[in-house]
Amino acid sequence: MANLLTADIDKQFKGGARVTASIEAPSGPSVTILFGPSGAGKTTVLRAVAGLERPTAGRIVFGDRCWFDSTRGINVRPQDRPVGFVFQDYALFPHLNVRDNIGFGIRDRLKTVRAERIERVAATLQVEELLVRWPSELSGGQQQRVALARALVREPELLLLDEPLSALDSATRDHVRSGMARLLKT
Repeated sequence: MANLLTADIDKQFKGGARVTASIEAPSGPSVTILFGPSGAGKTTVLRAVAGLERPTAGRIVFGDRCWFDSTRGINVRPQDRPVGFVFQDYALFPHLNVRDNIGFGIRDRLKTVRAERIERVAATLQVEELLVRWPSELSGGQQQRVALARALVREPELLLLDEPLSALDSATRDHVRSGMARLLKT
């Protein structure tokens, strides 16, 4: 079976820190998890795959598309990669309500398509009653679900999650996990 994602990267930071990673994620509905201690570079790897961090050297290939190749000078912009990314700190826009935060990445869609997608994902993640609220009015778990909804509403081919369930209580975590499993199947 071909790989959905192959990443062999090296990132050298000023000050001496270095992250080296080699990942192969299989095609088809699957989950690949990066394990490692705090500070090992897991977030750096995710940011590199998303195009938010430029590796010093290496290659990132998604399906048959090369997203990054240091030798050939290829570096596809983040917005041109079919990636959803949920940041560890949620990164919600404080000046946008929940509905607009979720719909931010699909602003170019028809209004009816945009509204339907926002409503569907909000219902799946149990945030539909929060759509008119502001990020500052949400608990940490609610912010986390809104950030996940914002990533999923784009219907990405690859979903990158940086500790996406850490702020959720166990009942909500179970519900969000099963909702994510259903979304993965579709």
